[in-house]
Amino acid sequence: MCGKTRKPLCDQLPRRVEALVFGAIFFGALATVSTASGQTTPPPADPPATAPTDSQPDETDEEASTQPAMIWPESRFAPMALDSPYATGDWLGARLFLEDLGITTQFFYNNTYQWVTKGGLNTGGKNGATIDWFVTVDFDRLGLIPGGKLLGHFRRQWGRGVNEWTGALWEVADDLDGNRSLHVDQLWYEQTIIRNALALTVGFLDYQTIVDRNAYANTEDKQFMNQALDNNPLLPLNIGLGAYLFVKPVSWFSIVTGVGDANSVLFKPGFSTAFHGPARFIWFTEPTLHLSLPSLLGGKPLAGNYRFGMVYDPRARNVFAPAGTDPAYIRQRGDDVGFYTSFDQKLYRENDRDEQGLGWFGRYGFRHGDINRVQNFWSTGLEYRGLVPTRNDDVLGAAVFQSIPSRTYNDKVNRLAEAETGLEVYYSIQVTKWLAVTPDFQYIASPGIGSGVDDVIVLGIRTRISF
Repeated sequence: MCGKTRKPLCDQLPRRVEALVFGAIFFGALATVSTASGQTTPPPADPPATAPTDSQPDETDEEASTQPAMIWPESRFAPMALDSPYATGDWLGARLFLEDLGITTQFFYNNTYQWVTKGGLNTGGKNGATIDWFVTVDFDRLGLIPGGKLLGHFRRQWGRGVNEWTGALWEVADDLDGNRSLHVDQLWYEQTIIRNALALTVGFLDYQTIVDRNAYANTEDKQFMNQALDNNPLLPLNIGLGAYLFVKPVSWFSIVTGVGDANSVLFKPGFSTAFHGPARFIWFTEPTLHLSLPSLLGGKPLAGNYRFGMVYDPRARNVFAPAGTDPAYIRQRGDDVGFYTSFDQKLYRENDRDEQGLGWFGRYGFRHGDINRVQNFWSTGLEYRGLVPTRNDDVLGAAVFQSIPSRTYNDKVNRLAEAETGLEVYYSIQVTKWLAVTPDFQYIASPGIGSGVDDVIVLGIRTRISF
């Protein structure tokens, strides 16, 4: 996430009133479940907090679009049951009833505590937390709008952790953005035009969930915590009003192209910037090859995705000039074009029943060096699911990244600037289906691409509960 300087939509509410409003919204949703009906396959129990659905239309059977009979399902999961995907169970069948109808609601709590044990600007420990609530309404399933879907993502968050203590370019806990009251993080409508092949999405978008996706490094609340491993940090993945088109003419190729408000401000609805003043939009185009490798051990092919993207950024920035240059003579330039690529590839699969096995990912990004401090960025890493026998849902991840300063910045601004290099290792322990605990280790060399901050060691632990 970038540019975290916005104000929440509910900042005007006093804290006690805000708490009452938040509680009323959440428990009101629970109370209204008895008014809905239907039958569909439940969504994944624990999607990424910032990306509950893929950017592609769901591949469902034709019969799934028909409106089912209104039958109250039998309850399968009690609250706090170890085999339940949710800590609150299925609400005596009410949750399943809503999902059958086409209305899904998911609630997640993440708490991250980290310690800077060495180096950086300060040592010590701090924590932060987030609450994410997703509501998805499938209008096709409801029998109202064929191919229509609405998603709302609402968030409350506390604390920035130790992000300000490391001196690094990128946050060591991308999920921690400071104290923000209840606000809208995503609110969009998707219209499938041709099933599994063509869809248009408009609304309040988080481009982190649309482009630069990755199976093994794309959600800071379940995978790597560092901002540089959550997404490519050279991409302006804004949150604001926008639209994108998804096209998949054949099974092995797709393309996403879309625009977002270049002047968007985090935690603001965006109407004051998108529809007032200069019309400036960030534009992405990302073709993707969906390729599979044959398994040397037999069984299902090993899936892979290879993305090649371009971004246009109209925002003006100062052109780098030597220290002491009169500000009147420092010119600005916008209309910057950047390029990036990423991939995720399954390398080994233990069996054909689940996703146990080894996966590999990589990213690269380029921006012009006369106005961008970091001109080149790369990252790569591995993920192994089910490495420890009988621990089939535990995940081990390890990755490195490097941010390389531009030669222009090096020559004109800071001759001592050198590449910032980071390493992160985590092990996600799936205690129950609704509870995961993740110890995390990070080491960052040359933080801030400068020479005045010692290398940083950060230890952390993250707790995630799915309600």
